[in-house]
Amino acid sequence: MYEKETPMPSIYVSIIPLLVTGLALWFSIFILDTQPHFALFLGAATAGLCAYASGSSWEVIREGFKHSISRTISALLILLIIGMLIGVWIASGIVPALMFFGFEFFTARWFLPLILLLCGAMSLITGSSWTTIGTIGVAAVGVSEGLGVPIAMTAGAVVSGAFFGDKISPMSDSTNLTSSVLGVNLFEHIRHMLYTTVPAMVISLVIFTIMGFIVSDTGELGDVSTYTASIQEHFNFSIWLFVPPIAVIVLILLKVPAIPCLIAGLILGGLAYLIFQGGSLDMLFETIHSGFRIDTGSEEIDALFSRGGMESMYDVVTLALISLALGGIMDRTGMLHSIVLKLSRFVGSVGNLTVTVLMTSLIVNVFSANQYLAVILPGQMYEESYRGHNLKLKNLTRTLEAGGTLTAPLIPWNSSAVFVYSALGVTTGAYAPYAVLCYLTAIIVAIFAYANIFTDHVAPTETEPEDQQ
Repeated sequence: MYEKETPMPSIYVSIIPLLVTGLALWFSIFILDTQPHFALFLGAATAGLCAYASGSSWEVIREGFKHSISRTISALLILLIIGMLIGVWIASGIVPALMFFGFEFFTARWFLPLILLLCGAMSLITGSSWTTIGTIGVAAVGVSEGLGVPIAMTAGAVVSGAFFGDKISPMSDSTNLTSSVLGVNLFEHIRHMLYTTVPAMVISLVIFTIMGFIVSDTGELGDVSTYTASIQEHFNFSIWLFVPPIAVIVLILLKVPAIPCLIAGLILGGLAYLIFQGGSLDMLFETIHSGFRIDTGSEEIDALFSRGGMESMYDVVTLALISLALGGIMDRTGMLHSIVLKLSRFVGSVGNLTVTVLMTSLIVNVFSANQYLAVILPGQMYEESYRGHNLKLKNLTRTLEAGGTLTAPLIPWNSSAVFVYSALGVTTGAYAPYAVLCYLTAIIVAIFAYANIFTDHVAPTETEPEDQQ
């Protein structure tokens, strides 16, 4: 976090790392068609050099990226565990069983809206969009391939539902973080978000229902018999295969932290693999590390089931580390502070203030690839502006969620988007147009602000408490 004792760089110096990062990202992604890791590393190095030239010491710069990375170690561990979980749950037959029964009960016409609702419910219960995407989402993509539903549409429905449930779940880490940054009561924050997230969810449900009818009328639906026959041939089914996912859900309902819950799911999945699939201990360890691999003779089915493992998350983890270093340096040395102060001049009306916060969160998200930083920094910088407009701070926390957290899976180099690709095998460019809820929520937030709808003000005789927790 920026401290005033550190000399704040000018706006012209502060935007240099962003320009370098943006140009490098554009060149690496759209021209060279390579991964964004080195582009972000180049941006972090540029940020360090600019900060040093502006008077920041090496100790301050180092503290910036060290603090930024250290606070997200738990999230990075969760990533690795989810990678292991995906591989083991496929190898054990858990995900294939969910796919098989999905083929039996889902129809192409109603598949997309049902997956949207199912992922929303799962994410609400678990408080984790990533856990939902890494479990139900993986199975949903498999079912959609068999039904002939475009996987990009399915991934969009999965992401929309998962992030909707994550936002309104009191167990979500990002929801708790956002409310705590400004001392807003957690349930007040969630209730205020319902005014914007529920309409976005309803509209998304209508859109996915229409998509389902369009897809089902094309006459190009897949033949699920190929998938069901292959699943039955290569996996053994038992009612006990549903114990691991049910156990994870129960543990989360009991408010057991995410890491122990996922480890329990991993252990139970490993036992299911050994007992029901007749796997060996050495193959289980190999699956945990490198993921599950299968050779059925069908490229489509092999690609569907050959995934997961700790290795599958290495790209996500390294991208997160580099992104956090970039964001941490710019935050600690005052560069992001300088940029946000410049943007804060365009806040004459409540509508303009809201849009400025949305755009600031999006900009921080784009250039730091860190949804937490996209909430923390703008929240602190615009707090006084909201107080100056006599607005309750829950208006600000709602806006931060829409501009920071919900845009994360739409940015290809953001860790959320990279995770979605690692788990589902669908690129951001393919699913982003269908992740309707993620960008529709921000639009609704802006409209409500300009129309002064569901925008709570502090009464003239009322003083909002500094800490509402």
